[in-house]
Amino acid sequence: MTSKPESETLFESFCESHAVSWERVPVEKTRTPDYVVSSNGQRIYFEVKQIDEDDNFKMSSGVSSRTVGSHIRKKILDSRKQVQVGARLGAPSILLVYNNLDPMQLFGTEQHDFIAAMYGEMTVELKDNRIVDSYHGRNSLLRDDRNTSFSAVGHLRHSATAPIVRLYENAFARNSLNAVSLPPCFEVVYIEVTQRAA
Repeated sequence: MTSKPESETLFESFCESHAVSWERVPVEKTRTPDYVVSSNGQRIYFEVKQIDEDDNFKMSSGVSSRTVGSHIRKKILDSRKQVQVGARLGAPSILLVYNNLDPMQLFGTEQHDFIAAMYGEMTVELKDNRIVDSYHGRNSLLRDDRNTSFSAVGHLRHSATAPIVRLYENAFARNSLNAVSLPPCFEVVYIEVTQRAA
């Protein structure tokens, strides 16, 4: 029997510390999300992933490099099948990412990593040495025609007192988050998506 990943232990601890009703989704032959949370008569599905390794993370030398959003993009791609299960049932479906690589839980999981992975890299358009437009550009994984099963992508992390979950809402979600149904312990960040002017 394999041991439970740190991310799952942390999510269960988060739920228990906030009296959030949760249960494991039974494992089936097809891929399923990890958890379902019940709140105010609504079921919300969660797939929990963790970042364990990256050859570019050099803790000993203090010099590391990465592409903004790359860790989150990989986890979005890895979890599509699981997230689709809850979305097909008409329920909000959320991917949570835990940074098990960096003790400070920052390398690859800062706010700009989530936004760049979800909506694309922030891009500016220059004309005559001045900015004429800015928008979310290439490498977006969540669009109105792609990955609409994700209601949100979130960061699960440790804190000095208790685990914290910050969710970044998917503006293109098929099943949007219902702020009234979501327990208040979940912090939700709403992003204004700016796309290139036509």
